[in-house]
Amino acid sequence: MGGCFQYCWFLIPCFLSGYRLEVVGRQVRPRITPGCYRMASITFREMQALEEFLEMSHGYVLDFTDRTFASFFADFQVDIDDSRYSEGHSGSKANRLRSFLKQESDYLVGRVIHELIEYAESYRPGHPKAEVCRAIARRLLATEDLLAGTQQGSEYGHRIELVRQPDNRPAEIFLSYAHEDEQLVDIVRQQFVVYERLGYVMVWYDRRIPAGDEWRARIDEKIFRAHGILLFLSPDFLASRYCYEIEGEIALQRHREGNARVIPVILRPCDWVVTPFGQLQALPNDGTPLSQFDDKDQAALQVARGVLDSIGITKKTR
Repeated sequence: MGGCFQYCWFLIPCFLSGYRLEVVGRQVRPRITPGCYRMASITFREMQALEEFLEMSHGYVLDFTDRTFASFFADFQVDIDDSRYSEGHSGSKANRLRSFLKQESDYLVGRVIHELIEYAESYRPGHPKAEVCRAIARRLLATEDLLAGTQQGSEYGHRIELVRQPDNRPAEIFLSYAHEDEQLVDIVRQQFVVYERLGYVMVWYDRRIPAGDEWRARIDEKIFRAHGILLFLSPDFLASRYCYEIEGEIALQRHREGNARVIPVILRPCDWVVTPFGQLQALPNDGTPLSQFDDKDQAALQVARGVLDSIGITKKTR
């Protein structure tokens, strides 16, 4: 019984902070999982500086329209129109942003503030509060970094450590697929959601294009900045001129230049090995099509882990 008390100093702050616990061997430690982060710790004075910089006094945020505001947050996998951000107030852009800043984690809020600053400075440079707001974003991101050592798991006797990009931004993953395969693609995409919530990756596919946007320009923008490009191969993909000749060729070009990792994901049986994509290492392992697995979730998890390992998000440690 006495041995249990040695953990008391450790357990109390974990519960107060909202972390769950896990047992690894004989160790008890906090486990960071989606939905158990602390709310953002923005002070009153920091909020005043942000409100001034973002021009929130009359219900607006910078020069955003409702559509572009929603599009901005969609890049962070956030639905800013969700009712939880508009409860108890008018639902203006400024009020929804205030609710977001109060409810979400330090790390997610830090990322959003950083991108809001970059956006504002792109058309309105030199604001006197810009550096103050950058310092707020850095502080929030640093709070997350103190917890990074707990974001580990284990697989096959090895420890899995999650690694952020050098610029502390999420790695971007572009999904290229034929719409006929959307159901299978979605099984794979869902395996990345937990890593999106933790801020390690940002997955983009054409269903994220807001209504009214010029789709070709949006796709080009995303595929040319992606760290990883997944080509979901099937008879429909190979038959699609746009998938095969345009997105596929851009992907191969970026791969040859060393600017992106391109990974074929075999969805259904097809003669992909005779195509230019045949020179690339495919997933699932051994190129077995996802459609042929009885447990497609397990196969999709294998794909997601393979992708994360390939783009340097995960690494095995002893």
